[in-house]
Amino acid sequence: MTNINKKSIYKIERGIPLPSNRRGGKWAILCSQMNDGDSVVVANHNECINMRQAIIRSKKKSSAKQLSDGSYRVWKLPMEWTR
Repeated sequence: MTNINKKSIYKIERGIPLPSNRRGGKWAILCSQMNDGDSVVVANHNECINMRQAIIRSKKKSSAKQLSDGSYRVWKLPMEWTR
């Protein structure tokens, strides 16, 4: 357990940006730059999963297809999208 000094005063700071090396950050940024119906090609299955999770976290649907070279194409779709 951490020994916290009960007399310590903590200062709350606002407006401090998060570091850019956060896990999943690049996928969230890429997803935010995409419009509904846009797609992106990623290198492998793990990147496909990461990209789809970023899309789902942005409250959208996603679809993916493996390409002949082993890469994946991932689409960002609106929530009301149906086939």
